[in-house]
Amino acid sequence: QVRYAPSTLESYRRMLERVYPFIGAIQLNRLRPIALENMLVELRKRKYRGKPIGEATVQKYLTVVSAVLTDAKRNEIIQKNPARMIDLPLTRRTTQYIPSPVEIQKLLDVLAKEPRHYRMFYLLFMCTGCRRGEPGALKWEDFKFSRGSLLLTISRSRSVVPGKGVVEGSTKNGHNREIVLSSDLRGFFMSYRRRKQMEALQAHRELSPYLFTEEHGQLIHPDTFTKRLRKIYESIGFSKEYHLHTLRHYYVTSLLHCLLVHAGAMRSMLRPKGEALFNLAAACPAKSRSA
Repeated sequence: QVRYAPSTLESYRRMLERVYPFIGAIQLNRLRPIALENMLVELRKRKYRGKPIGEATVQKYLTVVSAVLTDAKRNEIIQKNPARMIDLPLTRRTTQYIPSPVEIQKLLDVLAKEPRHYRMFYLLFMCTGCRRGEPGALKWEDFKFSRGSLLLTISRSRSVVPGKGVVEGSTKNGHNREIVLSSDLRGFFMSYRRRKQMEALQAHRELSPYLFTEEHGQLIHPDTFTKRLRKIYESIGFSKEYHLHTLRHYYVTSLLHCLLVHAGAMRSMLRPKGEALFNLAAACPAKSRSA
């Protein structure tokens, strides 16, 4: 399957490798539900960081196996998918933690003090609903001006794949997405691009085609943004359950609450009183404001 991101494919491979000891030696047309049920019993004994893995994780293994069996049925190798004949216990629903408007205001105030690449990265999450690996794969060419608006096309993702390092591939579902950016985000993008052009000029090097690079023009590791945000969350007393993907949850939830799918919806949610997204004057020491 080529439409999945490299990290997704790798996780499927790891899951299949773990189930091979239980069902790998059984011919497909001789695989019965009882064998899969015994597999689940053994998988429930596994531990992660000293604790038993959750039922939802156990059932993910079965889902991957079921996908293989569905393909076998489609190719007339088997008549029925035995994975569909198993009665499974209900799984505990995962609680999604969504920041309150007050917390988002607090986060924006703290981000105003962060380096530009952090501000830009996290703001894209809050205003576009990007997935974790997508902003790090963005290039300047992904932003196009059209009829006075700035159109962003998301078509790639960079993720950490065990044994392979950082790998760039398609988005999670293999589809491109186009997003019209608000005027505030458009202005912030243009300011960010000018700053990166200036950095490259001063260092006597060409501008990297990617947005998120360090001072020498090298791509920033995806984990850097995740780890930095955790420190920011901790510094302002946010819940330990908050993570980078929480900003994506905030984006989706905010749009549902607004019931307004347009470019300015997120702007009004982030700063309902009309203030600037980042109060740079308040964030900078008095002596450095002129710079």
